[in-house]
Amino acid sequence: MSWVALVGPEIEENLSLRYLASSLARAGYRSEILGFNGDNDFGRVLAAILDADEAPVVVGISLAFQWRARDFLALAMALREGGYTGHITTGGHFGTFACKEVLAEFDEVDSVCRQEAEETLVALVRAVENGTPLSAIAGLAYREKTADGPDEVRLTCLPTMPDLASLPRPDRRGAPAACFDHAIAPIVSSRGCYANCTFCCIAAWHEQTMPGKRYRVRDIGDVADEMVAMQRERNVEVFVFHDDNFFLPGHSKNLVRINALADALEERGIGRYATVVKARPTDADPAVFRALVERLHCIRTYVGIETDADQGLETLNRWAQSRHNHATIALARELDLYTCFNLLLFDPDTTVESLETNISFIEAAPEFAFNFGRVELYAGTPLLQRMLAEGRCTGDWMQWDYKLHDPAVERIFDLTMKLFHPRNFGDGALANHLMGTRFDAEVCRYFHPDVWRKSWGDEAKDLSRALSTDTAQSLRKILAHVTANEARTDRAFVRALAPELRAAEEVIGERARDFARAMQAAIGRGAPLTILGDRVATPLQTQRRAESSLVSSGEVV
Repeated sequence: MSWVALVGPEIEENLSLRYLASSLARAGYRSEILGFNGDNDFGRVLAAILDADEAPVVVGISLAFQWRARDFLALAMALREGGYTGHITTGGHFGTFACKEVLAEFDEVDSVCRQEAEETLVALVRAVENGTPLSAIAGLAYREKTADGPDEVRLTCLPTMPDLASLPRPDRRGAPAACFDHAIAPIVSSRGCYANCTFCCIAAWHEQTMPGKRYRVRDIGDVADEMVAMQRERNVEVFVFHDDNFFLPGHSKNLVRINALADALEERGIGRYATVVKARPTDADPAVFRALVERLHCIRTYVGIETDADQGLETLNRWAQSRHNHATIALARELDLYTCFNLLLFDPDTTVESLETNISFIEAAPEFAFNFGRVELYAGTPLLQRMLAEGRCTGDWMQWDYKLHDPAVERIFDLTMKLFHPRNFGDGALANHLMGTRFDAEVCRYFHPDVWRKSWGDEAKDLSRALSTDTAQSLRKILAHVTANEARTDRAFVRALAPELRAAEEVIGERARDFARAMQAAIGRGAPLTILGDRVATPLQTQRRAESSLVSSGEVV
């Protein structure tokens, strides 16, 4: 049987690859999902393809992450150098927007599947296997030979988006992740996002094929059926909804949908379960979130706060106001719902006043785990188009960069990244680690009430409070330094402040490790997701790098 190699990030179950795998299986093609999470995976993935008894008819390489495009395109080059002569295709958000550039500059790549590719990939594999023309396949970009001169890049018509009910459920091969032996798996109940943030490639991507209708939801009964099947077949107890936004535009609609899903799950006899969702600040309605907690047993919600500054909200077109952010924090406290977020402290228009507003927000919500970074420029986004038109971009289509409008803020950004990189983005970054620590605590609280101690809930919040307080104080020191001192003193400032940050991280990190050990000892089974000794398991604390790192929230797995 002809087979297809599917290469992409698999920090946890990558549903984009797994929907492709199930669609291929329905068409009679075997696939192998080859996780490529970092440099250490390069040789293994390469060998799995080059050393196979039978070469795959097609190698599909995910280009969802713009920041990892070089890694994946280097793999395509290595495949050709190693002797692979089959068809190499790519896809994903970045692949869709940069399809012409990819094909023009990388001869190793034969085609790009544009947009949602379940039907496109099946048609492509069939055409490659049978030697039929690619021109009839919707949603494809490919290189076509010309009689004279260089090859030309051809784009077929964009595909019609599939009815979500018509797609086979994603391939669930392999063991799921687990926290204290409670199996965890991702699921989606919708595709797209109804919002239109300027920095986000998700809305821009869906706008290509569904102008003005960027959000589609699955039937509630179908979602419930999949959840029950996952529990009975794989013992999944924690369902992580990877919807770009779990909520509909309208509180009353959300309340109806949440209750309908809870009712459907009860009717089907689902056992004990918990959920994890994503939300926008405008979704945080008391009745809706109370139903989310009480009826769907939500133990964690990531809220895309992004910024509390009016300037940032306008630049990013967030459709939210500062009052929504503060109302979300107040509601999370009232419900004792674990809520985390990120802040995009820096964007092209950031001012010192904006930074001060966001630091004040950190101080107002210190017990909430968060991370912060800068808005990045992603292919296809309105913000990138604006910055190109203003002549403010450096770099190229693979990775655009820019300077902030205010030189003082650019200097603050430079100092902040030098000082905070280990905390926010390094290996074992503490900001991400504490998100996982709090998740571990919530799993313990929900599934093991017999051993749960109220002091553990206080400790989980105190850990975040300690890091948030140190972060806010250090950011204020950076602002004060830039305001009062010349740039020539910056190097000495970094040398003086960096040890203070590292010392705080060591103390807080050791407390978090002790906390994890205490919970594991009390539960007496399995292990948490956070760092414990020398073991690191992070399928949730790193779910979507965009939620808690330097990249902004507009890029997806």
